[in-house]
Amino acid sequence: MIDTPFQKANSPDEVLDLVDMKDTIIGTTPRPEANSDPALTHREISVLLFDSQKRVVIQKRSRYKEVHPGMWSLLAGHVPAGEDPEKVAYQELQEEYGIDNISLQYVTKQYIEYPHESHFMYYFVGTYSGEEIHFEQSEISEVRVVSEEQLQEMIHNKESFNTKYLPLLAELWHGKYATYL
Repeated sequence: MIDTPFQKANSPDEVLDLVDMKDTIIGTTPRPEANSDPALTHREISVLLFDSQKRVVIQKRSRYKEVHPGMWSLLAGHVPAGEDPEKVAYQELQEEYGIDNISLQYVTKQYIEYPHESHFMYYFVGTYSGEEIHFEQSEISEVRVVSEEQLQEMIHNKESFNTKYLPLLAELWHGKYATYL
């Protein structure tokens, strides 16, 4: 069997590119350290799948996840050292949802900082046409396709949603990136 970076995904020995504030690679760092030190900026990807009614696919993270267990979120993942974010977006789509026939478009990247970590998030958008989603219960406990109104209702009803995605979702829903929806 060939050893690939994705076989090491979510393992303590996964290595990420360390980047500066211009997103230039300046070294590498182990994933656990990157996820616990905001001085170690790294790269992540997120894939937003929208259907023809502008509803977005969201996932509830497994209660076994190290970061944000039980929280609703979008498909996302770390970019292993030396990997291209677009390639990783396709790999995560296959790994997390079992889907390999959706074309993705790069939208934007944003710098995101938390008390425990900082990263550049590369966002990709694809069209969801009802493909069957297969997921590992150890990673994801539930998947839903929701409208903007439904997501706002979930948040209003105190369902935990990763709010870092809300500004970009609003921009997409309200036409800032009209060519993508």
